Amino acid sequence: MKLFVFAAALLISVVFSACDVQSGIASKSVEKYVPTPTPEKTVEVVEKIDPADIVTVDTATQGDQISINPSDNKPNIDCKKYNRVIINGDAKTFTIKGACRQILVNGDRNKITAVAFSEIVLNGYDNVVEYSKYVNGKQPVVADNGKTNTVSKAAASQTKAK
Repeated sequence: MKLFVFAAALLISVVFSACDVQSGIASKSVEKYVPTPTPEKTVEVVEKIDPADIVTVDTATQGDQISINPSDNKPNIDCKKYNRVIINGDAKTFTIKGACRQILVNGDRNKITAVAFSEIVLNGYDNVVEYSKYVNGKQPVVADNGKTNTVSKAAASQTKAK
């Protein structure tokens, strides 16, 4: 009886030791499921900004909010003191001079040509926004809450012509 219990215990220990996931064949079959290590740091590609395309602005001084409504006929807007501009309307063309803190567009099919802005929020469709300079050397933050809106930097040849 002692011999039987000893043999059974030995057999059980051999069976369990052979089922070790890290041993031989089992280890090789599991290797394909081991995840690849995640890189510690993602390299961000930053567009090089030409110093001639930088507008230096005192962001601590902010001007009044400028609001343009559908009935207003103001195609030219001037951000003299790092203003926030709100444009409400459809199918209009605007030229914005100076450096704006934020441009908020509530409407569709507007065409906006701006010198510089820190942030733009688009709450509409088919708006086209083009800018020529960067506020304090930083690319603008774009929040596109609509569809088929376009925000782009004017080409260097177009910037010099203005």
